[in-house]
Amino acid sequence: MIKFDFQNTKLPVRDFDSMLVLLLTVSIFAPFYFSVAVTCAIAIMTMMNCKKRTKAFSFPYSKYLLGFLIIPFFVSATYNNYWGMLYAIVILAAATCGFYIRSVMTRQLFDQVMDVSCIASIWCALVAIFQKITAYGDAPRYRPVSAFHNANCYGMMIEFIIIIAIYRIFTKAKNKNFYLGVIGINLVGLYLSASLSAFLATACAIMTVLLFKKRYRLAGGLVLLAVAFLSVSLVFPSIFPRGLEAIDSTCGQRISIWTTAVRGIVRHPFLGTGALSYQMICEQLGGYKTYHCHNLLLDTLLNFGFIGFGAIGVYVAMQLKLLSLRFRSNLGKDMNILVLAAVVAIAVHGMTDVTIFWIQTGMLFLLMFSATGIGAEHLERKLRLPSLIPDYAEDVKVQPVYLKN
Repeated sequence: MIKFDFQNTKLPVRDFDSMLVLLLTVSIFAPFYFSVAVTCAIAIMTMMNCKKRTKAFSFPYSKYLLGFLIIPFFVSATYNNYWGMLYAIVILAAATCGFYIRSVMTRQLFDQVMDVSCIASIWCALVAIFQKITAYGDAPRYRPVSAFHNANCYGMMIEFIIIIAIYRIFTKAKNKNFYLGVIGINLVGLYLSASLSAFLATACAIMTVLLFKKRYRLAGGLVLLAVAFLSVSLVFPSIFPRGLEAIDSTCGQRISIWTTAVRGIVRHPFLGTGALSYQMICEQLGGYKTYHCHNLLLDTLLNFGFIGFGAIGVYVAMQLKLLSLRFRSNLGKDMNILVLAAVVAIAVHGMTDVTIFWIQTGMLFLLMFSATGIGAEHLERKLRLPSLIPDYAEDVKVQPVYLKN
């Protein structure tokens, strides 16, 4: 029987910041309208409160990233990309909310957020199973979306949930059976979603965790299991989600989309034409009709140009450097492995889709990524740019904070 100890997951009702973070976590697993509303509300509150705003934007390069993210709104307006203007506002809100989350995150709150995510994912899996059962008679190949925008977004959410559950197995072993149950039911959801990219990304993320935790035998066993599954799929193609023939049609669509995206990038190489640019140019250039480029690199270049890609790239590089410093300092090792596994999942899934550019998947990643700000003040000082104005105030030495892994 699966048991779960809720003793350490009680909501800290007296802590307003923690309540907001937990509310955001719950909203991620509801229809995206709730996620957008909560994210925007937190962003507005952060910008209106001086203390919260100052703390939220105290992280290295946060102000520079936010400053750049204002530009796509005006770029979109220039090309009458009205959806791009709307998305630019949501992206600004999400980034501001992400900075706020990182500024208030603690180890206890982080683990509570991870547990709430695991619990909420069970509900989402049950919804997906219900959707599949009710639609099976009329549409046997229907891909359930649960509470998310599409099946691929649901697949990415499952990627994150599975590595979160593995993280909690290592950090709270007494609830191991519960987290194994979470993994099991989400694997059912993953199978029903039939997201081929999510299958590969999940496998790579799990392997990342196991290798960094030095669980080589278990990693080898999973590789053999994956090989066996693929072998059986070749003999009995019907057990493979969507059938193997879906791979051929999907590849054809992707090639058409990527070719069209490259042509669009060449037209506006510097600043792009704003978010969701692909749906503007696909008809003009005769490409496959869809909403985005189905490739993280191409979508970023098309939407924000090489200047935007460079600005985002610098910020991402600094965050990866911070993650590296945390590893070398042995600061929150298990949390670092979780974040790294999530980055690997995004990179692998991002080769064929851009599901991370959605409010629910994006905010769940930012919740995980907020772990990099816990106890890292002394490391962040190494990443800051030198001030152009001398600071004559008395220097305050920040003592390292050591976290139990």
